[in-house]
Amino acid sequence: MTRRLIVMRHADSGHDYLNMRDHDRPLNARGQSEAPRVADALSERDWLPQLILVSSATRTLETLEGMSPYMDGARLDLRPEIYHADVSTLLIQLEGILGEGTSMILGHNPGSENLINHLTGEWHEMPTAAAALLVETPDGWIVEEVLRPREI
Repeated sequence: MTRRLIVMRHADSGHDYLNMRDHDRPLNARGQSEAPRVADALSERDWLPQLILVSSATRTLETLEGMSPYMDGARLDLRPEIYHADVSTLLIQLEGILGEGTSMILGHNPGSENLINHLTGEWHEMPTAAAALLVETPDGWIVEEVLRPREI
């Protein structure tokens, strides 16, 4: 079985919460509709993860909650280090978890875009709730597809 990685950015949270810490911002109405759409698209493509590493930020946890009907069999691993992490921190988070099958890292930008670029050498824009589907080949990681809510 091939190793696969989903790099996903949290759904839309807006910036209407002036008196709230960035870490605690919830999803807005658009974000609440984006998450299930992306989960449905992952399911249609047979890309549901067995393991999900998720940032501790409210908006990532609410994104995951919106996807939960599709994620029943996945093991969840809450990783506060993913919150606003740089590429080296994200690579450390991935160490040892990329066995056969499909794993997901659910976090933030610019980390999501930078991780994809680092692993594949390609640049892909990651709007809110975007999910990049990466496959490991003998020559390295390739992007099979990028799911963006407005395009699915």
